[in-house]
Amino acid sequence: MKVIPPLTITDAMLTSSTAAEPGAGETLWNVATAYTVGQTCYLATTHRRYECLVAHTGASPDVNLTGATPKWLELGPTNRWACFDLYRNTATVQTSPLTVVLTPGVRVGAMALMGLVGDSVTVSMTVSAVTVYSRTVNIINRSTIDWTGYFFGTFGNTPSVILFDLPLYSNGVITIAIARASGSVSCGAIVIGNAADLGRAEAQASRDSLNFSTVSRDTFGNATLVPRRTVPRTSQTLLTEKAKVNTLLDLVVSLNAVPAVWSALDDQTESDYFEAMLILGIYKEFSINVAYPDYAKVNLQLEEI
Repeated sequence: MKVIPPLTITDAMLTSSTAAEPGAGETLWNVATAYTVGQTCYLATTHRRYECLVAHTGASPDVNLTGATPKWLELGPTNRWACFDLYRNTATVQTSPLTVVLTPGVRVGAMALMGLVGDSVTVSMTVSAVTVYSRTVNIINRSTIDWTGYFFGTFGNTPSVILFDLPLYSNGVITIAIARASGSVSCGAIVIGNAADLGRAEAQASRDSLNFSTVSRDTFGNATLVPRRTVPRTSQTLLTEKAKVNTLLDLVVSLNAVPAVWSALDDQTESDYFEAMLILGIYKEFSINVAYPDYAKVNLQLEEI
């Protein structure tokens, strides 16, 4: 099992993106505008969108979100920056292709792309204008278990791509291109960093979900259903070498309340269990059982944010 602690993407690291800012329906906040209730805007400094709660003029959204009478409600990131927000309920949507160029300025050996909609993903790295890495992944997918599905089943796409073999150049320029024959493409999360090996996930791992939908009934028994998101959780036991235990203890501290990409099957994307055991979230339990002289067992519970 591997984990990718995320590198925070700054304005300086985002060299370019075909997703423009402002995007459709996004308006830059103006100190002189008299905002009315329900109007929205975004701040260029935070790359986040806001909705006006109280009619006013001149109140900056980033400092008027709290208090007895908050003037603004934060709505989330702009479309350009949604793919760097680590919540899966946000995504950058763009007419194909979506091309993002990053210059991290540090060595990056791993990448996870999640919440994908498209036909293919190409990840490349250049150093001093020389291509040192290039990989294209076909994300068109169709699961068939019978002949009817084989001939008549619809095509979907693989929602996640994870790479652990990026070359470790401190001056590398990374280009991510998500393409589709027609229509829009989407990317829910771009996570880059350096992966840590936690050990081998044992069999009998499990996945469940927290369902935040509600069902209420009136006095006649009629149901009112309010669909809301489900939050995936996984539970797994890892077998890890004794020599890694101190490293894992340090890792636990650094990832306390920090979302990261956790892949129980590493990059085995061809496995039908891969997506079920892939989590972008936080750990709820990370306990180490010194079970054997040379190996320890790690009980790990993860929850998506």
